[in-house]
Amino acid sequence: MCGRLNQFANIPALSLAGKKLHIERRKKKKDEDRKSEAQVINNICPTDYADVLTMEGDEIGIERMRFGLVPVWAKGSKAEVAKKFALTFNARCESVFELASYRGPILRQRCLIPVRGWHEWPDRTTPYFIHRINDAPLLLAAIWDVWESPYPEDFESGAVVTSMSVVTTPPGRYMAKFHDRSPLILEGESALAWMQPGMQADDLRALFKPYESEHLEAHRVSTAANQARNKSEEVLRPIAPPVPQAGDEPVKVEDDSNPQLKLF
Repeated sequence: MCGRLNQFANIPALSLAGKKLHIERRKKKKDEDRKSEAQVINNICPTDYADVLTMEGDEIGIERMRFGLVPVWAKGSKAEVAKKFALTFNARCESVFELASYRGPILRQRCLIPVRGWHEWPDRTTPYFIHRINDAPLLLAAIWDVWESPYPEDFESGAVVTSMSVVTTPPGRYMAKFHDRSPLILEGESALAWMQPGMQADDLRALFKPYESEHLEAHRVSTAANQARNKSEEVLRPIAPPVPQAGDEPVKVEDDSNPQLKLF
């Protein structure tokens, strides 16, 4: 699962397959949801907005999308579809071509989400922050869609909702220490291919691989990360040493009253 994202205040310079990317922010859509105007960097939760990379022609641009996909065909007001599609923030690679919400976007509307890292909860209460050792951006594969409310009560707050869902796979060896799912992380030519139009289902399935990297690192963080309203740097701050890459056993959370002492 991937239910909390963390980004950068400004997207760092990115290179794919040896090519530096020139990325510009796209113009807002007319009548875009007003909530998209607020930038959230830390602890991005479902229904928050995140910065996402999309391709139009040969140009890669950045735009802000709701975390949790609302399909174009959804019926109801903004409040109603928000409830109906509260759990669409992840799209399992095994079923992404079959489920009605995802089978159109996976073939036509794919994007990449540049993140500093994400959180996982091995025991549902104890958060870990997963990132690259050098804090370089990770690119999460995602799909997106655009929905528009026909109801006048939604016009003032913005009737158009552009939204996305992170594609997930079974975990790599290191990620299996924390959860039985992992975001699909792409690099180089695979990341570029993901955004190209015209990709067929079999081409996309070939990219659905668990991510393995010795450069991934996870450390335990404060339970402040459990609170969706907490958007501070506190949600990323280590309170214990990094979990080592060695070994295959899932993380065991020790019951201690002051985990910060483990740093010393």
